[in-house]
Amino acid sequence: MNIKSFCMPVLILAIMAVCAGTISPVYGNTGATRLISEGAPLPSFKMNMALNPDMMDYLGLEAGPEFTLSQIHSKLVVIEILSALCQECHKNAPRVNKLYNIILNDSELNSNVKMLGIAVGNETKLVDAYKDTYKVEFPIVADPKEDINKRLGNPATPSIIITDSKGKVLFLHEGLIDDMDLILDVLRTFISQK
Repeated sequence: MNIKSFCMPVLILAIMAVCAGTISPVYGNTGATRLISEGAPLPSFKMNMALNPDMMDYLGLEAGPEFTLSQIHSKLVVIEILSALCQECHKNAPRVNKLYNIILNDSELNSNVKMLGIAVGNETKLVDAYKDTYKVEFPIVADPKEDINKRLGNPATPSIIITDSKGKVLFLHEGLIDDMDLILDVLRTFISQK
């Protein structure tokens, strides 16, 4: 058997597997169902208000059992989709923490941008353990039944979604944050346009 006759069937199988979505990346899920895209509105969803008072104050929320993105007092919201059990999310945690700290310590960004994590498939106790382990200071809400994740079309974990106050998706990035300056440029560009 020559190399060409061996490689061609293997190549065809690999292409078919990719097209069928059977090969998944090393991080969470594949994001195969695409419900969100840049320029489109983010599907609406409610989040459980299991946040401490400091986190509620940070997001500008009033007391209540649930909240929506539109209730967050900010021009832009950076949403991290993660799972406490996702190895790539563990690697991404220091990068997301750095992004949060840059935003927090920049007067223009701090007054216009809030960060929020959504932990897909995770109960609140697991989210709390993740936050403690990786020293995460921004709010993370639990999505134990993956209700929010399904409404978003099962984006990959980790993912970053930047929305405006009306819920329009301005930026979408799947995988590890590999270019912090790009995300900061996106935030500054959209703030200057508002």
